Amino acid sequence: MASLYTIETLQPELQIAIMRYVASTKSLLALLKASPRFYQVFRTRKEYVLTELARNQFPGSVFVNAWDTAKALQLPQPLTREVSDGFIETFANDNQHEQPVLPLSISISICQLGPLVNWFVQDFWSDCLGNLKRLGACLGLQQDVQALESPLSAIEKGRIQRAFCRFETTGILLTTLERKDDLYLDQGQQFLGQFTTDDIEEVACVRDYFARRLWGVFEAIEEDAMRAKPSDAIRRLGREFGEHDWFSRVPKHFQPDYMENIMIMGLPFLREVLESRGLQRAGLVIATSKQTHRRFTQALESGHNEVDLYHLPPFDSGVYCGEQEFHGDSLQDCSHGWLYANRGKLAKDYNRWTRKGFRDWGYVMLDSQRLKAAGVLERDPEEISHYLFDDGTYVDDQPSVTSRLKKNVSV
Repeated sequence: MASLYTIETLQPELQIAIMRYVASTKSLLALLKASPRFYQVFRTRKEYVLTELARNQFPGSVFVNAWDTAKALQLPQPLTREVSDGFIETFANDNQHEQPVLPLSISISICQLGPLVNWFVQDFWSDCLGNLKRLGACLGLQQDVQALESPLSAIEKGRIQRAFCRFETTGILLTTLERKDDLYLDQGQQFLGQFTTDDIEEVACVRDYFARRLWGVFEAIEEDAMRAKPSDAIRRLGREFGEHDWFSRVPKHFQPDYMENIMIMGLPFLREVLESRGLQRAGLVIATSKQTHRRFTQALESGHNEVDLYHLPPFDSGVYCGEQEFHGDSLQDCSHGWLYANRGKLAKDYNRWTRKGFRDWGYVMLDSQRLKAAGVLERDPEEISHYLFDDGTYVDDQPSVTSRLKKNVSV
């Protein structure tokens, strides 16, 4: 008799209700494998169940950005200029994400995107937190380490999730067949230009994060090559790169450009690069070091909106802004980090270095409690901005593996 009260015997409507609240794809798959009955019910309502699972991947305020990314991933490849422009012109007014049941392909895409973005959220914050602590050590900031290391708030996490979704969408739209510089400028103005400047700064923070992480990857590959024999596979990969050995001076000069090309290869590929080691890592990087377009730099610079810089509320520790209270408790609000960095010192133009010192620790994502714990509120933002963390952008004065090996031989 006890078996009659197991979930296997529930009415299909109740079983669907249970599946509706499953939080992850992994959990849903485990349930379907364990219960043939649940699997049968799932097959009859899979569009509905996967719609709910997709919505569980992101908070409501971020879901629209995940929807945009999923729609962009569905665009026919290779992507043409016409298709890319069509997406850019319509995405802002696309309300289809509000429909009760989403297209199956979109739901599946969002279900795959959710765990991937959340992996990057944790890695991004770990990287930024390390820089924030180093900033504290350099400036002698009074930091509350326990509060600084506390879990991200829902709004902070939402901003980072949103930024990675927009980063991925931007990368998809920059992978068109046409390889012209003005194309990237046009697309930057059309796509990123529809966002506010602080939204664009969120994407720029993600771009700078990848620059730091990929610089570490490139350094690791070079160190592997330094330890390898000339006949080893990793050194052979370098010689097979093209006109110049990948480990020689000329490719060394173009490493920042190679990094930007890797950035538009997609989040799944980027995660594979960051998690791989040894020969696999070298193979992934060297194989994609063919193009040298600075696409993200061009898109971010051309998409920057100067006008809204003059309409920011003043920063006052998030207590009061202008005539209205400002709590920063909505993703539609400017972040406290953005207001702090720009108080009284609004930049009139954007370039890759305008706020790099701030972007190194993800300033535009952070709320007032995190800033207070970091100790930065006690210092002038102009002072804070001068502390930049190396991300390998300047490589011209750094020796290549080939020159380092020659030097070792001569010694």
